Amino acid sequence: MKMKFRPRKFCLVIAIALSTLVAGSGAALAAINDTGFKDDLVTSGAFQRDPGTGVWTTMPVGIPSDPMGYRFVPVCFDDMAGHVECLAANQAACTAGDDGRLVYWFSGLKTVDPSTWSRVSDTPSCIYSEEPVDIGEQIRAQILAAFQERPIVPGGLVLQPSPHTLVGMETNVYIEATEQVFEMVLLGQSIRIVATPTEYEINYGDGTVYGPTPVPGGPLGQDRWGEVTQTSHAYAASGDYQVGATVYFSGKYSVNGGTVIPIDGRATVSSPAQTLRVWRSETRSVADNCLVNPNGVGC
Repeated sequence: MKMKFRPRKFCLVIAIALSTLVAGSGAALAAINDTGFKDDLVTSGAFQRDPGTGVWTTMPVGIPSDPMGYRFVPVCFDDMAGHVECLAANQAACTAGDDGRLVYWFSGLKTVDPSTWSRVSDTPSCIYSEEPVDIGEQIRAQILAAFQERPIVPGGLVLQPSPHTLVGMETNVYIEATEQVFEMVLLGQSIRIVATPTEYEINYGDGTVYGPTPVPGGPLGQDRWGEVTQTSHAYAASGDYQVGATVYFSGKYSVNGGTVIPIDGRATVSSPAQTLRVWRSETRSVADNCLVNPNGVGC
């Protein structure tokens, strides 16, 4: 339904609007919503149709049992009769649907003269001639896949000692992973994703796996190599083993700098395997050195 407004009837409202949107348009438009979206689009089902005018709004209009009534007054003139800067601000603010425009809402008891109703808020909100598409819900449906497709840097796998160790010796293994930030555009909105390592898994290559665990392990000084740690491992047989690591990242995101929202799901990132050569050591007693006995053990 096309909305028509008479310019003369709303002269006072326009004067107020211009002081808000022209003199201080940045603050007024920024206050329209705190979700970070380009307009007042929030969650699924947030918009309702006003049965009196047919416009779509986030105001709780059209509830038969509600004793309160609602009416709106446009911030700007209708069509070409309005102030150019005000209409430009109107266009920039309300982008979620067709024919979006800024209005001030008034509310009061239905039994009272509507002209005496009080303004609901000093911040204008958007109305639309058609029901807006819920961008927030669409982003929520796509954000997990977008998160898992980010080029998250794998955790660094460190072995002590390496690339050789001994049978029966505790080999310290740990993972170094950091929080990472990604900026992207999704459905026309600026998205910021933060990926945080929360769990770790170590595959020692001999059939033993440690984790998932919140413990990544940590380094030891060389004088402490061989000590037991939470993530160390002792190999029972000699040979070459492929040691691998997997880091599980939890994510959160924000839209256009708005509220930070946790992502329902994780990204799994594996590190390239490292070859660890496990040697067997033997100890024997000898009576001579190699000069005396060149064929002796170890000569």
